[in-house]
Amino acid sequence: MGNGAAPAEDDPEKLLRLPARSFPSRDIGRAGGDGSLPEVPAGDLEARKTALLREINQRNLGYFEQEVQKLDAWADDLKLGLEQEIKAIDREINEVRRTAAIAPMLEEKLSWRKRQRELETMSGKLRRELFARQDEVESQRDDLINDLEVQLQQQVEERTLFTIEWALL
Repeated sequence: MGNGAAPAEDDPEKLLRLPARSFPSRDIGRAGGDGSLPEVPAGDLEARKTALLREINQRNLGYFEQEVQKLDAWADDLKLGLEQEIKAIDREINEVRRTAAIAPMLEEKLSWRKRQRELETMSGKLRRELFARQDEVESQRDDLINDLEVQLQQQVEERTLFTIEWALL
């Protein structure tokens, strides 16, 4: 950091940690000669903005990947659970069919067929729930993507918050 050169990124933070005293601002801008503040090279500002935006994008990417992994794991668990339930009911339906086929009495056959119909209704309901859950997962994934797209459309705004002039005594 020298005359007119931009400070290293962590230099201002280090300077703010030094013990200091405050004085009224009488003669700010001496360095520019015309009362203006010295300009920071545009290339340096652009490089810092680019680095900051890259860091934000990396953070957003990490967040997105983490959320997608959670969503996928949740969807897989949900799907697996419902599919196992459906398979168990389908096995029971097959067993009820076989039992109904060999039942010797009409009342027994009717009872087993009624049980089969109940199980088929349950199976159909679970299949519809599976599809509804998959639609829900897709909707959440779309929301996540839309949120990230909004974050990617960031605008950088520059404002001078304060000016510090210092002298080492």
